Amino acid sequence: MTESAGASAQAPVPAQKADLPSAPIERPGLRERFRAASGLAKLGVIAVILIPLLCIVAIVVTAILAPASERPPIFYASIVAVVAGLSSTAIGVYGGVLVPGLLLIRPPIDPLFAAALSLFLQVLVIPIGAGTHYRLGNFSRRLAVPLIIGGVAGSFVGPFVSSYLRGAAILSKDDIARVVSGMIVIVGILVLTTLRMGRLGAVRDEADVPFARITGIGGLAGFASGISGAGWGPIGVKLLILTRIDPRQAIGSSLFARVFMASAAVLAYIISASAFKGIVADWWIVVPLVAGSIGPMIPGAFVVSRLGRERATVAITLLSISLALPTLIFGH
Repeated sequence: MTESAGASAQAPVPAQKADLPSAPIERPGLRERFRAASGLAKLGVIAVILIPLLCIVAIVVTAILAPASERPPIFYASIVAVVAGLSSTAIGVYGGVLVPGLLLIRPPIDPLFAAALSLFLQVLVIPIGAGTHYRLGNFSRRLAVPLIIGGVAGSFVGPFVSSYLRGAAILSKDDIARVVSGMIVIVGILVLTTLRMGRLGAVRDEADVPFARITGIGGLAGFASGISGAGWGPIGVKLLILTRIDPRQAIGSSLFARVFMASAAVLAYIISASAFKGIVADWWIVVPLVAGSIGPMIPGAFVVSRLGRERATVAITLLSISLALPTLIFGH
């Protein structure tokens, strides 16, 4: 009787453990979360308010200083740049948005100027998006290194091949644009078909990244970018996804490699003087393109971090196909 009474007296002891969440041991974790949230909030203020505001000021000042005839192109170029900047960090596509968008502006922008300008802008603005993805953890050195090797080689050769094909009257600039757009559409259809059939499989482990295949992907995408100013994202990122690379890692790592790829292509354009023959430049749109591209880049990186693998894949593919179809059909 005494033993059972003692046992029942001790029974409430486990209930005391329910009070443990209020113990000091969990407070450091809460402090860490608060600090992380504060840092994210500060970054959000800079990304969402300060940087876009400065970019808007730059665009407005340019429009005020420009002749009246240049203001409509400046306005449309700014819109194209905003979409390109957002899509570059959100889905890994920049030139594939910028170049087709510029070709739709009236009066029309010279396709050769658009291609060279796209590559030059990537050297200036892409480091911002690449740095944001790096801080968010969307980066793999094993992926970036072969992409850089292949991308630099392919993009450096591209402008020389483009110059030769046009100089020898083998292919016109419209034909070259059609070839690249056709590649984008074919790769996109292949990605959607594979995804629909459920054959993408699990995400490949970082230690299992095929160096030679990734180098080849970088070479092909870099070559497409070198001859047309577009293709690195629409072709490269989608082929990486087909290789079962996580879309977020594919986008972040390819943005990092894109800086080296675009630099090599710009150098090739400078060396190949014949690549600039006959180009009609519109310098008034350069500042709006830079400002419009930078403004939405950091928010775009946060967008892709919240997307699931399948959603990111579908978004990348559908946008790149839709932008490539007009060029494929009309040639400009």
